[in-house]
Amino acid sequence: MLTREAIIGAARAQVETGGFETLSLRAVARQLGVTAPALYDHVGSKAELSSLVAAAGYEELVEAFHRVSNPAVVDRLRGRALAYVDFAVAHPELFRLMFQYRPAEVLIEVDNELPAATAAFEANLADVAEAVRQGVLADRDVLDLSMALWASVHGVATVAQMVPAGSHERLAGQVIDAMLTGLRPVDQARWAPTTSQRSVR
Repeated sequence: MLTREAIIGAARAQVETGGFETLSLRAVARQLGVTAPALYDHVGSKAELSSLVAAAGYEELVEAFHRVSNPAVVDRLRGRALAYVDFAVAHPELFRLMFQYRPAEVLIEVDNELPAATAAFEANLADVAEAVRQGVLADRDVLDLSMALWASVHGVATVAQMVPAGSHERLAGQVIDAMLTGLRPVDQARWAPTTSQRSVR
């Protein structure tokens, strides 16, 4: 039985194999053994299908964030930043498609806001707010801090896709540690990851 979930899964496989530019309703239909018109009972257009695949990627990313449950908020922020980079390295073409869409907090005059992108961005807002309350991040606007962290982590995620296999974790850890250090209150000593984190990364 043809379902929306099956269509999204086939489309995601197409994106991950050939890039989002190759996404085609006809190709998805062939992969599922149906005619292209049969897809329209579940998906209205290629644009809608692209957004559904991107949303599924964002939902998976949020699940990865939730699996990071370090008790210390700064360690949790670090762990979730590393999860972001790991996701980008594991799914580079899906990652590219996902960032054709923006969270609501990015205020640009382009009609590409996606609720799933907003949910992924906001997944860490509470941690940033908690870190500010605890004094482990500078007393600045939470949204501004979140944007700064995202910009840094997204940059390293992009570069990490180009480095030799297996070396991205060390690169990501160094950049994320430097970012978190730079955002600490000026009167605090440098934050460092725990021994167990250093041994893993």
